[in-house]
Amino acid sequence: MKQGALAIFVKTPGFSPVKTRLANDLGQSSAETFHIKASRAVAAIARGAGKTRQLQCYFAVAEQAALDHPCWREFPKLWQGSGGLGERMEHIYRNLLKEHAYVLLIGADSPQLTVNHLTAACKTMNLANSNHMVFGPSIDGGFWLFGGNCAIPLQHWTSVEYSQPDTGTSFYQTMSTIGPVKTLQTIQDTDTIEDLPGILQVLQSLDEPLPEQQQLIQFLEQLTEQTPCLG
Repeated sequence: MKQGALAIFVKTPGFSPVKTRLANDLGQSSAETFHIKASRAVAAIARGAGKTRQLQCYFAVAEQAALDHPCWREFPKLWQGSGGLGERMEHIYRNLLKEHAYVLLIGADSPQLTVNHLTAACKTMNLANSNHMVFGPSIDGGFWLFGGNCAIPLQHWTSVEYSQPDTGTSFYQTMSTIGPVKTLQTIQDTDTIEDLPGILQVLQSLDEPLPEQQQLIQFLEQLTEQTPCLG
């Protein structure tokens, strides 16, 4: 049985602007620190899911020049390619599907995920027949995960307008024209300073946070002390 693939989409500080809306309120340094610590937490969660399911993890790196950056040392790296988000997701999905039974795509801005969130997606895909997909909606109207085991035409990725309140609904409806889409748990991702208290609260409520999640908790607690509007 071929393994599934999980690609974590990341940007590299110093090569691209990172978490720009957070940076507007917190400053560039704090926004970049959050992104790196959140990426490490998501990678640790992916690593845990990979131990329980047949799953190969990758970093999908935004910048071709940063493929050898030490931040992305843990997993094999792929360049996202050029174009908008739709083109880049399609590029990673299509190329990984050549070698894997299914492909999952996630971002690095939901560090409060647990291994169970990812294994639920893997379980669905491992039991799926042809032309099956999974979709993880986020509270802000976007999505935190998408995956599938079937070919998806480029226009299905590019016809969606991203970073809009209805992006998730539009994306789901578009992909549903190909085959059944299993909806996963709705969770929060991190785009603005207003999202941070909720992320911290969920992280603090975890029964057994991973060491990388604990490091992010400490960073966010310190940030809360320094930033009155987060308290």
